[in-house]
Amino acid sequence: MCAALALCLMTAGCATRSALVRQQCYNPDAQLASVLPAFEALRARGCDEATLNGPSECERLQREIERLAVVCPAHAPTLLANAVIAYDEQRSAEAQQMLDVVLAQPRAYPDAAVLRARIAIEEGNLPFARRLLAQQIRLVPDHAGLHETHAATLYLEGNLQESRTELTMASALGAPRWRIAYHLGLIEETSGRSDEATRLYQEAVTGNPGWEPAESRLKALRARSASTLPR
Repeated sequence: MCAALALCLMTAGCATRSALVRQQCYNPDAQLASVLPAFEALRARGCDEATLNGPSECERLQREIERLAVVCPAHAPTLLANAVIAYDEQRSAEAQQMLDVVLAQPRAYPDAAVLRARIAIEEGNLPFARRLLAQQIRLVPDHAGLHETHAATLYLEGNLQESRTELTMASALGAPRWRIAYHLGLIEETSGRSDEATRLYQEAVTGNPGWEPAESRLKALRARSASTLPR
């Protein structure tokens, strides 16, 4: 009898706490909008360090975004925001779990699909990434990021012409030209057209000065070209 009573009390307590948590999930879009832009702005500049008086503003905002995922566990934008944070902090398994919840919802979430495909590519699961992106492109055909990431998947699989076609589509839909130029440069370099690859890498560096991937490949191609000149 005592054990049964204790179980009832524990169950009631858990139910009460769950109800209280759910009550905090009011207007989740507005709650997320009140913290996410400020957090993204701080992250773009480089988050400040914790102070002697406690956590930094960046940490405070991040904790609030994480809290929202607890009280609103089915709110896709909040889950996506937390997945991006987890991915940036190299917690890919956690990011993947949250993205899978988002992608299981009835409507399409192309940004979630792009990040989920990126994780799959990094894990070497190219077939999964290609299938996911092709599926999402059928649902949201005008999303530049889907086409750009699909192009990267096709490139890694050796489908250079299809990759080029997807990059052309991504560019037409508004993907940054410097990034498109870099990916096209990879295709040209792989195809043995070093001069065209050099031109495209230079375009990428001009469009985004200091971007290490393009600068590295540009320097390597120029060094290779200089080493083959007659002495």
